Amino acid sequence: MSDYTYITSNSSLISFGNTSARLGDSRTTYAKILKAIVEFRTKNKNWQPPDQEDFGTLLGEKEIFEIRENTVVGKAKDVRVKTAFLSQLGLTTEQRITTEAGTELLENTGTFETNEFDISKESYTYLKQFLKYQHDDFQVLPLLSLIYTCIEFENELPIDFVTYVWAGTQSKNELIKNIKTYKKHSDYKKTVYQSVESSENTEIAKKNAIHFSSAHSISDTKELKQLLYAILPHGKGNTFKDKTIALFIDFYSYWLNKEKWDDTKKTSFIQDKLKSRYKDISSKKPSYYLEALFNTTSLNNSSDWKKIIVFFEDTPLISSKDEQSFVLNFQLLYMFIKKLSVCEEYRDLNIRHLKLLDIFIFEYGSIKLDLIFWYLFRSVKNNLLEVKLLSEKEYREKLETKQNNIDDIYDFLKVDINELTLQIATDFPEVRSLGLQIFATKRKEERLLQLVNDVFNKENIIKIFENIYPRNDNEVRKLIREWYSDYDATIPALFEYLLGISFYWLSQKQVKISDILNFGLDSNLLPKTHTAGGQADIVIRCKEKDYLIEATLSENDGQRKMEAEPVPRHLARHILEVNPNSLALFIAGQLDPNNLVILRNYKFSPWYNTAGNSVESMNILPLTVSNMIYLLKKNMEYNELETKFEALLNSETKDGFQWYKNEVNTVFVNEN
Repeated sequence: MSDYTYITSNSSLISFGNTSARLGDSRTTYAKILKAIVEFRTKNKNWQPPDQEDFGTLLGEKEIFEIRENTVVGKAKDVRVKTAFLSQLGLTTEQRITTEAGTELLENTGTFETNEFDISKESYTYLKQFLKYQHDDFQVLPLLSLIYTCIEFENELPIDFVTYVWAGTQSKNELIKNIKTYKKHSDYKKTVYQSVESSENTEIAKKNAIHFSSAHSISDTKELKQLLYAILPHGKGNTFKDKTIALFIDFYSYWLNKEKWDDTKKTSFIQDKLKSRYKDISSKKPSYYLEALFNTTSLNNSSDWKKIIVFFEDTPLISSKDEQSFVLNFQLLYMFIKKLSVCEEYRDLNIRHLKLLDIFIFEYGSIKLDLIFWYLFRSVKNNLLEVKLLSEKEYREKLETKQNNIDDIYDFLKVDINELTLQIATDFPEVRSLGLQIFATKRKEERLLQLVNDVFNKENIIKIFENIYPRNDNEVRKLIREWYSDYDATIPALFEYLLGISFYWLSQKQVKISDILNFGLDSNLLPKTHTAGGQADIVIRCKEKDYLIEATLSENDGQRKMEAEPVPRHLARHILEVNPNSLALFIAGQLDPNNLVILRNYKFSPWYNTAGNSVESMNILPLTVSNMIYLLKKNMEYNELETKFEALLNSETKDGFQWYKNEVNTVFVNEN
């Protein structure tokens, strides 16, 4: 039995969510799970493995996600993992019973109504829960420490700092030190390396190395193995460390012979023994390994080998003065690369959950607090790292309880809207006359207009539409990430949103871009989810006419079942209650013939509501994604477009399928 102190494989990183339960659209999925829990609890009061399996079956029946019977971990554990963050965030108890906080979230889900901070009530619930959230082994609260860091970086916080530095910073002093280091070097890798160098784990490794060196050398392979097992943590046990130990021996061989070998021998040794070994040192990406050791992202015959060898031999590892230093520097390299890799793994998970709050803007490689929250939190900066952690019992009670306002959580967050308005007025005087909410909406409109011009111009929308049908979701998300930021919600929600922006371009900017703000956008001004039931996807006003845009990516008979009833109902209700001068554009990837027949029928037949009121005739114009691409490329005058719409809608053809095929599609055919 080894008498070395083992370093644990605990990642010691902030994790919002669970790496084993990555949900594509957390906002929608968490609400669905909570609703399923409420239903489940009407019949089942227990949470033993058989009950967990039953709940997994219910999740599958509701098509929330499938819990497979033959998973490696077992169905019950899979259910626990995929619902764990709901409990960790206090939306359910550990026994998966909906809490007061969870009930509040359900009440606010699906509404676009905003509060005094100009965020949705749903997002406000998430904000309150994250403000309370404690993390094991951390002396500061994660969200408060992130907000503090935003303020320290003058609201231009590099995403790399958040990913690789903030996520592993456990105390106030460590955070302040890391911020200073990063500002000095503007290099997250140097900051992480120095953080690893001064960590408690490094102190453990030093003591172990001293103990080893007092009686042994690296040539004592059995004892060396015990030492390296202790100081090279790996979550899957010692068996997985053997490749790392083999790599250690190869590095050691180079270190021993660096004064004897010529450059040709060194080059061949690196090529043959070292260059492709990144997985042996717990690196998820070759670049972490290659950059740390060779200052390059690739090694090949055309590389500048003199330069590479000089850099390699100047690294702490190969320039080690003795065996004890060599062991320590290898451990440092291992821990450094491991931390980069694990941080990368948690990056998407953390950001995806932080987006639920709608207080951060994620764009162009940085994180910012949205304007109101920038002023709110900046004024209480000195309190953010002073919050004392609660005992486990107190913490669970507070976490699971509903608080109406953020100042019910922390006294220092008591908000005086008038005082907050005065703070903002020092930089934006117009807030005095507009009031805070109107000012915030105006700022959003300005940001949205900039986003539309910079990111969602006609050319880029065309590129997205070319991938949105047929469905190439990964490419769509990749394009938006390259142009702006990650997009996490559903592609159908994005489709609706981009159709609204398309109409802004087709109308030659005659519609107000702010019409798109009528449905739920996140702090990045990207759509959260579909519009609420009972209303059109998008309503756009142009001159005296209202355009209801109804969108779907469903096909065949499913399209008829899903759209044939709500589309005319939405239009009829709008005609009766809002504006008689209205028409609907029904836009799909592919149009179902029978759905076309039904929708066209309402041009010639009345529609009745339950009160007996009727609309005698409705104009519903069907278009495909290809038709929209044609229109965006054509650049026709809006008056000409409107004339074509009217001529088609007033056609005498009653068969909707024939009408679309022979008339509508002929006018708006994609000329690729």
